[in-house]
Amino acid sequence: MKAMTFIPQSDSERGIWLNNFTIKLPGYATVLGITAAEITSVQKDNAMYSYVMNALDIYKQMAITMTSYKNLLRHSSGQPNIGGVPVMPTLTAAPPAVPEGIFDRISKLAKRIKASPAYTEAIGSDLGIIAATQTVNTDTLQPNLTVKLEGGKPRIRCTQGKADAIDLWSDRKDGNGFVLVGRLTKTDYIDTTALPANISLAEWEYKAIYVIDNEHVGIVSDVKKVVVKRI
Repeated sequence: MKAMTFIPQSDSERGIWLNNFTIKLPGYATVLGITAAEITSVQKDNAMYSYVMNALDIYKQMAITMTSYKNLLRHSSGQPNIGGVPVMPTLTAAPPAVPEGIFDRISKLAKRIKASPAYTEAIGSDLGIIAATQTVNTDTLQPNLTVKLEGGKPRIRCTQGKADAIDLWSDRKDGNGFVLVGRLTKTDYIDTTALPANISLAEWEYKAIYVIDNEHVGIVSDVKKVVVKRI
């Protein structure tokens, strides 16, 4: 099992989580020793994050509306009157500015809350600061490689998922078969190996397997091929 952060990954879910935390935190202020300044800080952070997320939604919708209008302008659709240019939305006044790192601050506060002698799992659950756990079936993990030429060099990409790294092998058709390229913690790799002097064109092959805790796990990827030629 791997522990997951209690703060959601998506921006919209973070907004919902932060709002719940902000609303419920004052109810535990006395028992947990949360100061009035800390509560005010969380409230300001929540107000700003909510404002920015709402503004993004408004402008995203405006972009869709403007694009539709542009499409009507570009080609005739038989409509006699498409109306005027859509009016840009006007936002309400922004809340007071806050420093960067809203969720960094919240994480530190949550850590302090959990260290309080009065903290209980019921409190943590109510505030949403208990991380979920996720079971990873390592037996079925399989890298999905993509290999494309960029600037004449193979670029290998792979989703890393829950793994620590991948081990990547390459068969460059030099008689050595598949040779370990290396253990990659960043799954975006450009193979800069040069073609032998006497070869102008070759089909290279790549495969990989996931690594967790320095051990191979799951299934070796499908072999991916790419034609490399001398530029």
